[in-house]
Amino acid sequence: MASRARWVSIATAGLVLLACQTPQENPHDPNVLLRDYLLAWEEGRAKGWNCEERAARSSPLIDCERITRDIARLAVDFPRHPDVLLANASISYAMRRPEEAQAYLDRLIRLQPIEPDAAVLRSRIALGDGNLRLARRILEEQIELVPDHAGLREALASVLYLEGDTEAARRSLSAAARLGAPDWRVAYNRGLVAEAEDKPDEAASHYQEALAAAPEFLQARSRLRGLEADR
Repeated sequence: MASRARWVSIATAGLVLLACQTPQENPHDPNVLLRDYLLAWEEGRAKGWNCEERAARSSPLIDCERITRDIARLAVDFPRHPDVLLANASISYAMRRPEEAQAYLDRLIRLQPIEPDAAVLRSRIALGDGNLRLARRILEEQIELVPDHAGLREALASVLYLEGDTEAARRSLSAAARLGAPDWRVAYNRGLVAEAEDKPDEAASHYQEALAAAPEFLQARSRLRGLEADR
């Protein structure tokens, strides 16, 4: 069975991408094709493509559209391939096409109920629709199945924070940290929780921690400057 390697690309929408590698480089293998298409996507972004913003203005770059069409074609040719479906969902979400992304995710979860990465993305779509109850249900169901997935705990913390349950959000973030969630992201989210609890000094400390780990993290810098301005 082909091995499966995953990585997370932090994009405007927290894009989750999958790359698949196989011992044999069969050019018709969907794992090889998907890997190459996603590498082309990432290389384009590294060169300065801004596919998401172009899509939002209804004026996409030709290369962006070409790669998204290639990946979408894989879903037609291999309609039961989990990585292909998740990649299509992730790119559709990044390209501001949430309904299309949801269709891919729903198909994937029907085929393979234990899919934590798909559940995280599906919960983001639910949050975008303002459906906190659905987002929480999706995440809690997956946590029952995969309790050691850091991304699920992070995503649940976001839902709990939006629900106003800051204590539960703190517990979920602590679990995410113990399971290996990135320190800078956990610190930033802890800062948001502290702000919601009217603890500006604690929040500032968390944002400073996030910036120490990720100096280019503009959202943490903005929150920190806002707190400093209010003092």
